[in-house]
Amino acid sequence: MQQHAEARVRVWAALALSMTGLLVVQLANAAGAADTPRAIGGVVRYVELKPTFVANFGVSDAGALRYVRADVTVRVSNKDAEYAARYHLPALRNRLVLLLSRQDESAVSSASGRETLKAEALQELREVLEAEEGEPHIDDLMFTNFVVQR
Repeated sequence: MQQHAEARVRVWAALALSMTGLLVVQLANAAGAADTPRAIGGVVRYVELKPTFVANFGVSDAGALRYVRADVTVRVSNKDAEYAARYHLPALRNRLVLLLSRQDESAVSSASGRETLKAEALQELREVLEAEEGEPHIDDLMFTNFVVQR
C-alpha cells in the first residue's frame, strides 16, 4: 500500500513538472513573437489591389507615350485592416494611379528609384486610410510585377 502511494506522488510530481515546463516554453515563445505582425493583431494578410495598374508617365523622345504596368499587394496585420483596404480600394487605386503618373524615367527604371516609389506609395496609401478610417492600417507594400514600356 505504501508503495502505491509513493508511486502516485511521483506520477503527480512528474505531471506537475511537465506542465510547468510546457508553460515556460509557451511563455518564451510568446515573448519572442511579441514584435511579429501575428502578435500585434492576428494573422498576417495580403491584399492584392486588383486589377493591374497601368499608367502613362511621360513621352519618349520619339513622341510615344511611356507606360508603367504594376501589380501591387499590401500587407496588413488583422481582419479590420484587410476590410478597410478592400472597402477603400477605389480611393487607394486612385492615389496610386496619380502617383505612378507623376513619375519620371529615372524613378521607374532603376532599383533605387523603384524603392523610393514603393516608400512613396506606402505613405500615400497610409494617408488615405488614416483620413478614412483614423488608422493607417497598411504595414507594407509590394510591387509583385513592375513593367515599363518606353
